[in-house]
Amino acid sequence: MVLSYVTAVLPVLHQDRHLVVIDKPPGLPVIPGRDQGDSIVKQTGFFVVHRLDEGTSGVLVMARTVAGQRMLSHAFESRQVKKGYLAVGTGELADEGECALPLGDWQRGRVVVGRGRDALTRWTVRARAEGRILIEAHPVTGRTHQVRAHLSASGGALLGDPAYGGEPAPRLALHAWWIEIPWPGRADRLRIESPPPPSFASLFPGAVP
Repeated sequence: MVLSYVTAVLPVLHQDRHLVVIDKPPGLPVIPGRDQGDSIVKQTGFFVVHRLDEGTSGVLVMARTVAGQRMLSHAFESRQVKKGYLAVGTGELADEGECALPLGDWQRGRVVVGRGRDALTRWTVRARAEGRILIEAHPVTGRTHQVRAHLSASGGALLGDPAYGGEPAPRLALHAWWIEIPWPGRADRLRIESPPPPSFASLFPGAVP
C-alpha cells in the first residue's frame, strides 16, 4: 500500500529493499507541520534520514527499513553524502565561493546566521541574465535552511524566499538536483538525479539544465 501510494503520487527515482528515493514536489512537507496536515511521512510511513524544506523540490532519500535508516543516518552524520542543489536568486554573488557562517536556532521563520552550529556551503554561478543568477550549491553540512541562509548572506537571496530577503516568486527557487551516497553492494557510490521541474525552470528560462 505504501509503495503503491508513492509510485502513484510521488515519482520514485530509485528503490531497493532498504531505501526509496522520491522526486519531491514543491509545497509538500516531509514531516507534518503544526497543523498536522498532509506530509510524505504521514502518507508513506517511511523513515526520515534527511529533510527538504516544504518549498524545495527534488531528490529526497528515505529509508524503508530500520536497517536502512541506520545505514543512511550514519552516512549523513559522517558527511559521506554529497549533494548538489540548483537555485535561482538575485543580487551580487561571486562566481564561486563558500560560506562557513554558523547557523543557529529558529527565530521568526528563519535560522539565526552567524552563531550556532558549524555549517559550510560551496557554490558556483552557472548563469547570469537580466538580474537573475543560476547557482549550483553544494552543502557540506546539513543544517536547516543552510543553502538559503548561506547564499543570502553571501549576496544571492533566492527568489520566493522572503524570510532571507528574496524577491516574490511563484515558488521557492531551490531544487535538490542530485545526491551521492555510499551504499552496500555497489562498487561505486549511488548517484541519483532529479531533473528540475517546469515550475523551477520557468524562474530562469533557457538557463536551467
